[in-house]
Amino acid sequence: MKRAKTLLIAQLLTVGAVLIEPRLAVAQGGIPNCQDLVTPTNPVVVYMGGTTAVIPVIRLMGARLRKYAGVTLLWNENDDGCHSVSLLTSAAPTQQRIVFSYYDEVPNQPGAIIISTCNGPLNRVPDLVINDVSWTSCLLSYGSTGVPAPLRSGLKEFSGPVQGLVPIVSSEYNYTNYISVEELQDLYICGANGNVVTFSLGYEIFDYNSLSSGMRELWARGIGVKNGSALTTQIGLGSSSNITAEGMLTIYVAPTTSPNQTIGYTSTEFYDQYRGEVNALKVRGVNQNLAYWPDSDKTSTDKINIREGRYTIQGALKLVAPVDSSGVPTNIDVKHMIDWFQENPVQDPSLQLPFDVNEIYALRGVVPQCAMKVTKDGDEPVFKHYQAPAPCHCSFQVLATGKTCIPGCTACTDSSTCPTGKICSHGYCE
Repeated sequence: MKRAKTLLIAQLLTVGAVLIEPRLAVAQGGIPNCQDLVTPTNPVVVYMGGTTAVIPVIRLMGARLRKYAGVTLLWNENDDGCHSVSLLTSAAPTQQRIVFSYYDEVPNQPGAIIISTCNGPLNRVPDLVINDVSWTSCLLSYGSTGVPAPLRSGLKEFSGPVQGLVPIVSSEYNYTNYISVEELQDLYICGANGNVVTFSLGYEIFDYNSLSSGMRELWARGIGVKNGSALTTQIGLGSSSNITAEGMLTIYVAPTTSPNQTIGYTSTEFYDQYRGEVNALKVRGVNQNLAYWPDSDKTSTDKINIREGRYTIQGALKLVAPVDSSGVPTNIDVKHMIDWFQENPVQDPSLQLPFDVNEIYALRGVVPQCAMKVTKDGDEPVFKHYQAPAPCHCSFQVLATGKTCIPGCTACTDSSTCPTGKICSHGYCE
Protein backbone atom coordinates (compact mmCIF):
# COMPACT_ATOMS: atom_id res chain seq x y z
CA MET A 1 0.00 0.00 0.00
CA LYS A 2 2.83 2.37 0.90
CA ARG A 3 4.55 1.66 -2.39
CA ALA A 4 1.37 2.39 -4.32
CA LYS A 5 1.09 5.75 -2.57
CA THR A 6 4.74 6.46 -3.36
CA LEU A 7 4.13 5.99 -7.06
CA LEU A 8 0.99 8.12 -6.96
CA ILE A 9 2.81 11.00 -5.23
CA ALA A 10 5.62 10.85 -7.76
CA GLN A 11 3.24 10.77 -10.72
CA LEU A 12 1.25 13.74 -9.46
CA LEU A 13 4.36 15.81 -8.75
CA THR A 14 5.47 15.98 -12.36
CA VAL A 15 2.78 15.21 -14.88
CA GLY A 16 4.26 13.98 -18.10
CA ALA A 17 7.76 13.43 -16.70
CA VAL A 18 9.96 11.42 -19.04
CA LEU A 19 10.50 8.02 -17.48
CA ILE A 20 13.49 5.95 -18.45
CA GLU A 21 14.61 2.48 -17.58
CA PRO A 22 16.64 2.23 -14.35
CA ARG A 23 20.24 2.76 -15.45
CA LEU A 24 23.13 4.97 -14.38
CA ALA A 25 25.43 6.26 -17.09
CA VAL A 26 28.92 6.76 -15.69
CA ALA A 27 30.13 10.31 -16.30
CA GLN A 28 33.15 12.36 -15.29
CA GLY A 29 34.86 11.16 -12.14
CA GLY A 30 33.22 7.75 -12.42
CA ILE A 31 29.89 8.94 -11.00
CA PRO A 32 26.51 9.05 -12.78
CA ASN A 33 24.87 12.04 -14.37
CA CYS A 34 22.10 13.40 -12.16
CA GLN A 35 19.60 13.27 -15.04
CA ASP A 36 20.04 9.51 -15.13
CA LEU A 37 18.62 9.16 -11.62
CA VAL A 38 15.16 9.63 -13.11
CA THR A 39 13.47 6.23 -13.04
CA PRO A 40 9.87 4.95 -13.13
CA THR A 41 9.89 4.60 -9.34
CA ASN A 42 11.72 7.91 -8.74
CA PRO A 43 10.54 10.20 -11.55
CA VAL A 44 11.08 13.53 -9.76
CA VAL A 45 14.45 15.24 -9.22
CA VAL A 46 14.79 18.53 -7.32
CA TYR A 47 18.13 20.40 -7.30
CA MET A 48 18.85 22.13 -4.00
CA GLY A 49 21.66 23.95 -2.20
CA GLY A 50 22.37 26.28 0.67
CA THR A 51 23.75 26.35 4.17
CA THR A 52 25.88 23.45 5.33
CA ALA A 53 24.24 23.85 8.76
CA VAL A 54 21.08 22.02 7.69
CA ILE A 55 22.70 19.04 5.96
CA PRO A 56 21.69 16.48 8.68
CA VAL A 57 18.04 17.39 8.02
CA ILE A 58 18.54 17.26 4.26
CA ARG A 59 20.22 13.84 4.36
CA LEU A 60 17.41 12.18 6.31
CA MET A 61 14.66 14.09 4.48
CA GLY A 62 16.22 13.17 1.15
CA ALA A 63 16.46 9.51 2.05
CA ARG A 64 12.82 9.36 3.18
CA LEU A 65 11.57 11.23 0.10
CA ARG A 66 13.52 8.92 -2.19
CA LYS A 67 12.22 5.81 -0.42
CA TYR A 68 8.61 6.75 0.18
CA ALA A 69 7.67 9.55 -2.25
CA GLY A 70 9.56 8.88 -5.48
CA VAL A 71 11.45 12.17 -5.15
CA THR A 72 15.24 12.43 -5.40
CA LEU A 73 16.53 15.46 -3.53
CA LEU A 74 19.89 16.54 -4.96
CA TRP A 75 21.97 18.75 -2.64
CA ASN A 76 25.19 20.65 -3.23
CA GLU A 77 27.08 19.89 0.01
CA ASN A 78 29.95 22.26 -0.82
CA ASP A 79 28.32 25.68 -0.83
CA ASP A 80 27.08 28.31 1.61
CA GLY A 81 23.62 29.75 2.17
CA CYS A 82 24.21 33.30 0.98
CA HIS A 83 26.23 32.20 -2.04
CA SER A 84 23.56 29.71 -3.06
CA VAL A 85 20.94 32.48 -2.99
CA SER A 86 23.26 34.68 -5.06
CA LEU A 87 23.17 32.00 -7.80
CA LEU A 88 19.42 32.61 -8.05
CA THR A 89 19.84 36.38 -8.13
CA SER A 90 22.46 36.37 -10.89
CA ALA A 91 21.69 35.96 -14.58
CA ALA A 92 25.28 34.98 -15.38
CA PRO A 93 25.91 31.23 -15.86
CA THR A 94 28.26 29.60 -13.39
CA GLN A 95 30.25 27.87 -16.16
CA GLN A 96 30.76 24.76 -14.08
CA ARG A 97 29.38 21.31 -13.47
CA ILE A 98 28.44 20.88 -9.80
CA VAL A 99 28.60 17.53 -8.04
CA PHE A 100 25.35 16.97 -6.13
CA SER A 101 24.68 14.45 -3.36
CA TYR A 102 21.63 12.23 -2.97
CA TYR A 103 20.66 9.97 -0.11
CA ASP A 104 19.32 6.55 0.83
CA GLU A 105 18.63 5.04 4.24
CA VAL A 106 20.58 1.93 5.21
CA PRO A 107 18.16 -1.04 5.18
CA ASN A 108 17.03 -1.99 8.69
CA GLN A 109 19.03 0.90 10.20
CA PRO A 110 16.68 3.89 10.56
CA GLY A 111 18.55 7.18 10.45
CA ALA A 112 21.76 5.70 9.00
CA ILE A 113 22.35 7.40 5.65
CA ILE A 114 24.13 6.30 2.48
CA ILE A 115 25.52 9.32 0.61
CA SER A 116 25.98 9.06 -3.16
CA THR A 117 26.98 11.69 -5.73
CA CYS A 118 26.13 12.60 -9.30
CA ASN A 119 27.22 15.18 -11.88
CA GLY A 120 24.73 17.97 -12.37
CA PRO A 121 24.10 19.54 -15.78
CA LEU A 122 26.44 22.34 -16.80
CA ASN A 123 25.54 25.67 -15.14
CA ARG A 124 22.72 24.05 -13.13
CA VAL A 125 21.61 26.37 -10.34
CA PRO A 126 19.39 25.09 -7.50
CA ASP A 127 15.61 24.95 -7.85
CA LEU A 128 15.33 25.64 -4.12
CA VAL A 129 17.84 27.17 -1.66
CA ILE A 130 17.92 27.03 2.14
CA ASN A 131 19.67 29.92 3.90
CA ASP A 132 20.30 30.73 7.57
CA VAL A 133 19.25 34.37 7.23
CA SER A 134 17.29 36.69 4.98
CA TRP A 135 19.05 37.72 1.76
CA THR A 136 19.31 41.33 2.95
CA SER A 137 21.41 40.08 5.89
CA CYS A 138 23.96 38.56 3.49
CA LEU A 139 27.09 40.57 2.77
CA LEU A 140 26.74 39.45 -0.85
CA SER A 141 23.55 41.54 -1.09
CA TYR A 142 25.40 44.77 -0.25
CA GLY A 143 26.06 47.08 -3.16
CA SER A 144 28.77 49.70 -3.59
CA THR A 145 26.73 52.09 -1.44
CA GLY A 146 26.82 49.70 1.49
CA VAL A 147 23.07 49.20 1.38
CA PRO A 148 21.70 45.64 1.00
CA ALA A 149 19.70 45.04 -2.15
CA PRO A 150 16.40 43.14 -1.81
CA LEU A 151 15.78 39.85 -3.53
CA ARG A 152 15.27 40.36 -7.23
CA SER A 153 11.74 40.32 -8.56
CA GLY A 154 10.55 36.79 -9.10
CA LEU A 155 12.16 35.31 -5.97
CA LYS A 156 10.59 34.77 -2.56
CA GLU A 157 11.70 33.65 0.91
CA PHE A 158 9.53 31.18 2.81
CA SER A 159 10.05 30.42 6.52
CA GLY A 160 11.29 26.98 7.47
CA PRO A 161 12.10 25.28 10.78
CA VAL A 162 14.18 27.05 13.42
CA GLN A 163 17.84 26.22 14.08
CA GLY A 164 20.31 27.38 16.69
CA LEU A 165 24.05 28.03 16.46
CA VAL A 166 26.16 26.88 19.40
CA PRO A 167 29.72 27.72 20.49
CA ILE A 168 31.66 24.45 20.65
CA VAL A 169 34.86 23.45 22.41
CA SER A 170 36.78 20.23 22.76
CA SER A 171 35.20 17.51 24.88
CA GLU A 172 38.33 17.84 27.04
CA TYR A 173 37.82 21.56 27.62
CA ASN A 174 37.68 22.23 31.37
CA TYR A 175 37.66 26.02 31.80
CA THR A 176 33.93 26.78 32.12
CA ASN A 177 30.57 25.59 30.81
CA TYR A 178 29.24 28.99 29.71
CA ILE A 179 30.23 32.12 27.86
CA SER A 180 28.68 35.58 27.46
CA VAL A 181 28.00 37.40 24.21
CA GLU A 182 30.46 40.09 25.38
CA GLU A 183 33.19 37.45 25.60
CA LEU A 184 32.21 36.10 22.20
CA GLN A 185 32.45 39.63 20.82
CA ASP A 186 35.95 39.91 22.31
CA LEU A 187 36.94 36.66 20.65
CA TYR A 188 35.38 37.21 17.25
CA ILE A 189 36.06 40.93 16.88
CA CYS A 190 39.31 41.44 18.79
CA GLY A 191 40.65 37.89 18.83
CA ALA A 192 43.08 38.35 15.96
CA ASN A 193 44.83 41.13 17.84
CA GLY A 194 45.33 39.08 20.98
CA ASN A 195 42.79 41.05 23.03
CA VAL A 196 41.36 37.91 24.56
CA VAL A 197 40.30 37.37 28.14
CA THR A 198 38.64 33.96 28.06
CA PHE A 199 41.24 32.12 26.00
CA SER A 200 44.97 32.48 26.56
CA LEU A 201 47.54 33.40 23.89
CA GLY A 202 48.05 30.67 21.34
CA TYR A 203 44.26 30.21 20.97
CA GLU A 204 42.62 29.09 17.76
CA ILE A 205 39.26 30.69 16.98
CA PHE A 206 37.44 29.26 14.00
CA ASP A 207 34.92 31.04 11.79
CA TYR A 208 33.29 30.58 8.36
CA ASN A 209 33.86 32.26 5.01
CA SER A 210 33.26 35.97 5.55
CA LEU A 211 31.22 36.77 2.43
CA SER A 212 29.12 33.76 1.50
CA SER A 213 28.15 32.25 4.84
CA GLY A 214 24.63 32.71 6.16
CA MET A 215 25.74 30.98 9.36
CA ARG A 216 28.26 33.74 9.98
CA GLU A 217 25.57 36.40 9.58
CA LEU A 218 23.21 34.66 12.00
CA TRP A 219 26.09 34.21 14.46
CA ALA A 220 27.04 37.90 14.29
CA ARG A 221 23.52 39.08 15.01
CA GLY A 222 23.04 36.44 17.70
CA ILE A 223 26.04 37.71 19.65
CA GLY A 224 24.91 41.33 19.34
CA VAL A 225 26.99 42.46 16.34
CA LYS A 226 25.40 44.43 13.49
CA ASN A 227 26.55 42.05 10.75
CA GLY A 228 29.33 39.72 9.72
CA SER A 229 31.52 42.53 8.39
CA ALA A 230 32.16 43.59 12.00
CA LEU A 231 33.84 40.26 12.73
CA THR A 232 37.53 39.96 12.05
CA THR A 233 38.49 38.04 8.92
CA GLN A 234 41.79 36.84 10.35
CA ILE A 235 40.60 34.11 12.70
CA GLY A 236 41.98 30.59 12.70
CA LEU A 237 41.79 28.78 9.39
CA GLY A 238 38.35 30.16 8.61
CA SER A 239 39.82 33.15 6.81
CA SER A 240 41.45 30.97 4.18
CA SER A 241 39.42 27.77 4.18
CA ASN A 242 35.84 27.03 3.25
CA ILE A 243 34.83 25.41 6.54
CA THR A 244 31.53 23.56 6.63
CA ALA A 245 29.31 23.20 9.69
CA GLU A 246 30.37 19.55 9.98
CA GLY A 247 34.03 20.28 9.23
CA MET A 248 34.14 22.96 11.93
CA LEU A 249 33.34 20.24 14.43
CA THR A 250 35.15 17.18 13.11
CA ILE A 251 38.27 18.80 11.63
CA TYR A 252 39.00 21.90 13.69
CA VAL A 253 37.47 21.70 17.18
CA ALA A 254 37.07 18.05 18.21
CA PRO A 255 40.62 16.81 17.44
CA THR A 256 42.45 19.84 18.89
CA THR A 257 45.66 19.34 20.85
CA SER A 258 44.95 22.50 22.87
CA PRO A 259 41.45 21.89 24.27
CA ASN A 260 41.42 25.00 26.48
CA GLN A 261 42.47 27.29 23.62
CA THR A 262 40.18 26.30 20.76
CA ILE A 263 36.64 27.47 20.02
CA GLY A 264 34.30 27.45 17.05
CA TYR A 265 30.58 27.20 16.43
CA THR A 266 28.25 24.93 14.54
CA SER A 267 24.54 24.32 14.09
CA THR A 268 22.29 22.50 16.51
CA GLU A 269 21.78 20.03 13.66
CA PHE A 270 25.41 18.92 13.69
CA TYR A 271 25.96 19.40 17.42
CA ASP A 272 23.19 16.89 18.13
CA GLN A 273 24.91 14.36 15.85
CA TYR A 274 28.35 14.75 17.50
CA ARG A 275 27.63 15.40 21.19
CA GLY A 276 30.16 12.80 22.27
CA GLU A 277 33.01 14.57 20.45
CA VAL A 278 32.58 18.22 21.49
CA ASN A 279 30.93 20.26 24.23
CA ALA A 280 28.60 23.19 23.71
CA LEU A 281 28.88 26.21 25.97
CA LYS A 282 25.83 27.82 27.51
CA VAL A 283 25.37 31.37 26.22
CA ARG A 284 24.35 34.44 28.18
CA GLY A 285 22.70 36.44 25.44
CA VAL A 286 22.13 40.11 24.80
CA ASN A 287 20.58 41.78 27.89
CA GLN A 288 20.32 38.46 29.74
CA ASN A 289 21.30 37.65 33.33
CA LEU A 290 21.59 33.87 32.90
CA ALA A 291 23.25 31.57 30.37
CA TYR A 292 21.36 28.85 28.52
CA TRP A 293 21.94 25.83 26.35
CA PRO A 294 19.53 25.35 23.42
CA ASP A 295 17.98 22.55 25.50
CA SER A 296 16.82 22.35 29.11
CA ASP A 297 20.20 20.88 30.13
CA LYS A 298 23.39 19.54 28.59
CA THR A 299 22.04 16.04 28.00
CA SER A 300 18.55 16.89 26.76
CA THR A 301 17.46 17.38 23.14
CA ASP A 302 14.12 19.10 23.86
CA LYS A 303 15.18 22.52 22.41
CA ILE A 304 13.01 24.17 25.08
CA ASN A 305 15.21 27.26 25.35
CA ILE A 306 15.07 27.78 21.59
CA ARG A 307 11.32 27.21 21.50
CA GLU A 308 10.65 29.68 24.32
CA GLY A 309 13.22 32.29 23.25
CA ARG A 310 15.76 32.02 26.08
CA TYR A 311 18.52 30.81 23.77
CA THR A 312 19.14 33.82 21.55
CA ILE A 313 21.46 32.59 18.77
CA GLN A 314 18.72 31.15 16.61
CA GLY A 315 16.70 31.83 13.50
CA ALA A 316 14.15 30.35 11.10
CA LEU A 317 15.71 28.86 7.99
CA LYS A 318 14.75 30.64 4.77
CA LEU A 319 13.54 28.65 1.77
CA VAL A 320 14.23 30.65 -1.40
CA ALA A 321 12.69 29.87 -4.80
CA PRO A 322 11.50 31.51 -8.03
CA VAL A 323 7.81 32.46 -7.86
CA ASP A 324 5.11 33.86 -10.13
CA SER A 325 3.35 37.19 -9.71
CA SER A 326 1.13 35.66 -7.01
CA GLY A 327 4.10 34.49 -4.97
CA VAL A 328 3.58 30.81 -5.81
CA PRO A 329 6.68 28.77 -6.77
CA THR A 330 6.87 28.41 -10.54
CA ASN A 331 8.22 24.86 -10.24
CA ILE A 332 5.39 22.63 -9.01
CA ASP A 333 7.85 20.17 -7.49
CA VAL A 334 9.45 22.99 -5.50
CA LYS A 335 6.01 24.11 -4.31
CA HIS A 336 5.37 20.64 -2.94
CA MET A 337 8.83 20.58 -1.33
CA ILE A 338 8.13 23.89 0.46
CA ASP A 339 4.70 22.64 1.55
CA TRP A 340 6.34 19.54 3.01
CA PHE A 341 9.11 21.51 4.73
CA GLN A 342 6.49 23.84 6.22
CA GLU A 343 4.07 20.98 6.91
CA ASN A 344 1.34 22.87 5.08
CA PRO A 345 -2.04 21.19 4.62
CA VAL A 346 -2.21 19.55 1.20
CA GLN A 347 -5.37 19.85 -0.88
CA ASP A 348 -4.79 16.52 -2.58
CA PRO A 349 -4.66 13.67 0.01
CA SER A 350 -2.51 11.64 -2.37
CA LEU A 351 0.29 14.20 -1.85
CA GLN A 352 0.36 13.65 1.91
CA LEU A 353 3.76 12.20 2.80
CA PRO A 354 3.67 8.74 4.39
CA PHE A 355 6.12 9.86 7.10
CA ASP A 356 6.24 12.62 9.72
CA VAL A 357 8.45 15.58 8.74
CA ASN A 358 8.44 16.76 12.36
CA GLU A 359 10.11 13.49 13.35
CA ILE A 360 12.96 14.32 10.98
CA TYR A 361 13.25 17.79 12.50
CA ALA A 362 13.21 16.41 16.04
CA LEU A 363 15.85 13.77 15.26
CA ARG A 364 18.10 16.24 13.46
CA GLY A 365 18.18 19.24 15.80
CA VAL A 366 15.73 21.80 14.36
CA VAL A 367 12.34 22.97 15.59
CA PRO A 368 9.20 23.08 13.41
CA GLN A 369 7.25 26.32 13.55
CA CYS A 370 4.35 24.51 15.23
CA ALA A 371 6.56 23.84 18.28
CA MET A 372 7.73 27.46 18.64
CA LYS A 373 6.36 29.86 21.26
CA VAL A 374 8.34 32.85 19.97
CA THR A 375 9.11 34.36 16.58
CA LYS A 376 11.24 37.18 15.13
CA ASP A 377 10.63 39.80 12.46
CA GLY A 378 14.29 39.85 11.40
CA ASP A 379 17.59 38.10 12.06
CA GLU A 380 18.40 40.01 15.28
CA PRO A 381 17.62 38.31 18.63
CA VAL A 382 14.44 40.29 19.29
CA PHE A 383 11.57 37.93 20.05
CA LYS A 384 7.81 38.22 20.38
CA HIS A 385 5.17 35.71 21.44
CA TYR A 386 3.90 33.26 18.85
CA GLN A 387 0.96 30.86 18.82
CA ALA A 388 0.94 28.28 16.05
CA PRO A 389 -2.46 27.58 14.44
CA ALA A 390 -1.93 23.85 15.01
CA PRO A 391 0.64 23.63 17.86
CA CYS A 392 2.85 20.58 18.31
CA HIS A 393 4.74 21.34 21.54
CA CYS A 394 3.92 17.98 23.11
CA SER A 395 4.45 15.79 20.06
CA PHE A 396 7.76 17.52 19.31
CA GLN A 397 9.04 16.83 22.83
CA VAL A 398 8.05 13.18 22.53
CA LEU A 399 9.77 12.87 19.15
CA ALA A 400 12.89 14.79 20.22
CA THR A 401 13.46 13.15 23.61
CA GLY A 402 12.00 9.69 23.15
CA LYS A 403 10.03 10.14 26.36
CA THR A 404 6.40 9.06 26.09
CA CYS A 405 5.33 10.78 29.30
CA ILE A 406 5.75 14.57 29.18
CA PRO A 407 4.37 16.61 32.12
CA GLY A 408 1.31 18.57 31.04
CA CYS A 409 0.86 16.59 27.82
CA THR A 410 -2.27 14.47 27.41
CA ALA A 411 -2.78 12.24 24.38
CA CYS A 412 -6.02 12.70 22.45
CA THR A 413 -7.90 11.60 19.37
CA ASP A 414 -10.12 14.67 18.99
CA SER A 415 -10.73 17.98 20.72
CA SER A 416 -13.82 16.75 22.55
CA THR A 417 -11.56 14.79 24.90
CA CYS A 418 -9.42 17.85 25.77
CA PRO A 419 -10.00 20.31 28.64
CA THR A 420 -11.80 23.58 27.92
CA GLY A 421 -9.56 26.01 26.07
CA LYS A 422 -7.42 23.29 24.47
CA ILE A 423 -7.60 21.55 21.11
CA CYS A 424 -6.38 18.16 19.98
CA SER A 425 -3.36 18.90 17.77
CA HIS A 426 -0.74 16.43 16.57
CA GLY A 427 -2.18 13.81 18.91
CA TYR A 428 -2.04 15.87 22.12
CA CYS A 429 -4.22 18.40 23.93
CA GLU A 430 -2.58 21.76 23.26
